[in-house]
Amino acid sequence: MQPNTEASEFENLHSMEIENPQAPYKRLERDVSLGNGKGNELPSIELVFKEKAIPTWRNQLTIRAFVVSIVLGTLFTTLAMKQSFFNGLVNPINMYAGIVGFSCIKAWILIIDKCGILGPPFTRQENTLIQATVLGITGVTSSGGLASYIFGMSLSTAKQRDPVIDDKLNIKNPSVGWLLAFYLTTSFVGLFFIVPFRKVIIVDYKWLFPSGQSIGYLINSIQAPLRTKFARKQVTTFGKFFSFSFIWSCVTWLFTGGRNCGFSFFPLLGFKASDAGFYWDWAGTYIGVGMMCPYNTIISVLLGAILGYTYLLPEINKKNGEWYTEDAKAESFHGFGAYKSLVSTSMILGDSVYQILKLIIVGLHRKLQDKDTTTALPVADLHSTAGSSALEIDEQFRTQNFLNDKISTKYSFAVCAALILVSIIVIPIIFPQVKWYYVVIMYILCPLFAFSKIHAQGATDMTIVIASVGKIAIFIFGSWAGVSRGGIVVALAANGIIGNFVSSASDLMVDFKTGYLTVSSPKSILIGKFTGIAVGCVITPLIFRYFQVTYPDLGINFSTYPVPFAGPTRDVASFALEGPSVLPKYCLLFCYCAFALGIIINIIRDVLPKKWGTFIPIPLIMAVPITIGSYLAVDLCLGSLIALIWRFKNKSQADVFIPIVGSGLICGDGLWTLLVSVFFLINWKPPACVRFLKTQMEE
Repeated sequence: MQPNTEASEFENLHSMEIENPQAPYKRLERDVSLGNGKGNELPSIELVFKEKAIPTWRNQLTIRAFVVSIVLGTLFTTLAMKQSFFNGLVNPINMYAGIVGFSCIKAWILIIDKCGILGPPFTRQENTLIQATVLGITGVTSSGGLASYIFGMSLSTAKQRDPVIDDKLNIKNPSVGWLLAFYLTTSFVGLFFIVPFRKVIIVDYKWLFPSGQSIGYLINSIQAPLRTKFARKQVTTFGKFFSFSFIWSCVTWLFTGGRNCGFSFFPLLGFKASDAGFYWDWAGTYIGVGMMCPYNTIISVLLGAILGYTYLLPEINKKNGEWYTEDAKAESFHGFGAYKSLVSTSMILGDSVYQILKLIIVGLHRKLQDKDTTTALPVADLHSTAGSSALEIDEQFRTQNFLNDKISTKYSFAVCAALILVSIIVIPIIFPQVKWYYVVIMYILCPLFAFSKIHAQGATDMTIVIASVGKIAIFIFGSWAGVSRGGIVVALAANGIIGNFVSSASDLMVDFKTGYLTVSSPKSILIGKFTGIAVGCVITPLIFRYFQVTYPDLGINFSTYPVPFAGPTRDVASFALEGPSVLPKYCLLFCYCAFALGIIINIIRDVLPKKWGTFIPIPLIMAVPITIGSYLAVDLCLGSLIALIWRFKNKSQADVFIPIVGSGLICGDGLWTLLVSVFFLINWKPPACVRFLKTQMEE
């Protein structure tokens, strides 16, 4: 079976719809038909596309796709930068950028297709390429830190902080020239580092990546030919829940016109639980993610929320004035914020250290045993028989296509090493305070942080790890350099270097997940991502320069664009200059214990028999709600409960439609998020406020 059609087989290179003479779906159709005699009516997604040829990776790279990507990427970059300069908001859910991006892409493409401007309709492979390219462009803005660590280096930010540290070594005013060089130097390293691990993460580990999976289902649903009963039902189901989520998000937004207003603070479990953070926020996104996540992930999140917010954090809070000063701000590293942030991050890092060591040991073992890891693929659950259902056959077909276009591991690591060498040379030129050996240590730490983020994002789509990683990087390198050697600039630059590495690596995995579901070539996705990042590295500094020229008071408190996150980010760097000795009492001890616990729990999971090991929680996932909030557990559990009841009533139907329903809920909520951002920028505010208050009982 050859999923890709060679270029010579295309009589017209511009036509993507001719039938594949190799008939790659023959076995798929035969095996599905053998299942229960219903043939095409069975829920095989790939069988729906059997009459559409799969273009080679070169034919997936079309000029029109890149043109649309650059236009939309520039638009989204401007919108994101404007909002971050205004209120500093950085959404913790990666899926919004992708889903909102695709929604706008699809609307734009429909208009173009109807007008007949660019020829034949876009294929699902082109849509995936557009998605990867647009996210590459906007990813430079989100990880580039213009509204946080970059502007935190500036003189204007330094003069507004207390204490004022404005000597020359601790100041670096942003300009187009060095921003362009910095982004081009640091934004591609993670991209090539993570490419060799795509099989392990997407095929072997089968990490979920809810945003990538949702976009994949969205593309398949819209592109599917409606020639079968199942195809029509699939599209109708997705559309129903997409519309429901969008309308529901609109209705709930109308009642959020004030502080702590809206249904987002619904005390589902009572006010006492709500005070501890266990409330329902009525977000379709989290319900959808909960429906799609495995039960082990849900249990891990719930257990982490219970232990964190009913025992650990309340007990630490009682030590206010004993372990840390009473006047310390809640999120400050001088007080409660240090425990909340550093302890959860330590558990995440412990989990990641174990996973990396396990990956290396297993890889070496296979190498020594001379096993061919390229063909022995776990394309189905161990308890299932290959080809026993349409869904498993779909998975086999996608796996073969995903691995068909090989990307050389040797060349990927060679390019990664070359880029690191360039960084070691260029970064000290841009920042004289950042010595070359600082850069070496940063890149040694990058893989650890990258796998932490990819694991968290793959399981729950949460990107909070990057914020925690940023604080850890700032703390390590700020305390190492010290104020006399420009420690603030060193710390903030470290945040950027590690953040750009981690973000590009994790975002590529999300795109690979989408490409896996849409039968797109990993090569075309990698090229699209590379092109998007390259374009983003150029347009992001230029758009920033526009804001600098148009708004001379950019970054000044109470101005039009105050850049509110720049000051707090610089404060963290200033705090780091004092070193670990200023952390609250027992904070480091808690961190060491959490790190060790992350390793020990994983060892127990692997030592126990599989039937018992699956009941052991995942340390990294347990740490996520401690940083985000316990409300996350409520939302995910509700989604999981819906999925559990559905599977109990009709398992075969649930297995097919749960991902579609969950994706619809995520996409509808994501599209509404874009509109809310637009409303915010044009000063449209919700008209009403709803709050849930305790009743006052008369004695």
